[in-house]
Amino acid sequence: MRAVSNAGPLIHLTKIGRLRILGNIFDEVIIPQTVKVEVVDRGKEKGEPSAFLIEDAEWIRVAEDPPQADELAERAGIHRGEACAILLAISLNIPVLLDDSDARKFAIGFGVEVVGSIGLIMKAVKMGLIARDEGLKDLEKLAGVMWLSIDVYERARRIVESL
Repeated sequence: MRAVSNAGPLIHLTKIGRLRILGNIFDEVIIPQTVKVEVVDRGKEKGEPSAFLIEDAEWIRVAEDPPQADELAERAGIHRGEACAILLAISLNIPVLLDDSDARKFAIGFGVEVVGSIGLIMKAVKMGLIARDEGLKDLEKLAGVMWLSIDVYERARRIVESL
């Protein structure tokens, strides 16, 4: 199975030491050129260790940005990388990995399957890639590197506990 990813899940999972679960869940993760520039090129300029880890992941492939991305981003009020990821996911008929709520709603409106960083942790627990207690710790770590509402965090925690 393949997926297209925006910057958020790549950065968040790398910061909690779980980038590899993407490669375990998906055979290939495609990132638009704009996302590569954002997370790898600019990250390397800033000396971000996550940039090097993402660049070295053999299961991540960079794709050209779709030509309609700027227009879509402006119309929808989302970032260019999110628009590129959504358009690629639509064209390839595969899931998109997004954390931003506005971009998620927009993608869902197009009928695209959307999975975020929290959903990836839950998927990893469900697939047996990580233990339940590790998944709970990862949710706590995610809360430290990305914004999570109390409701979303508690719902995710209950789901992981039930797996």
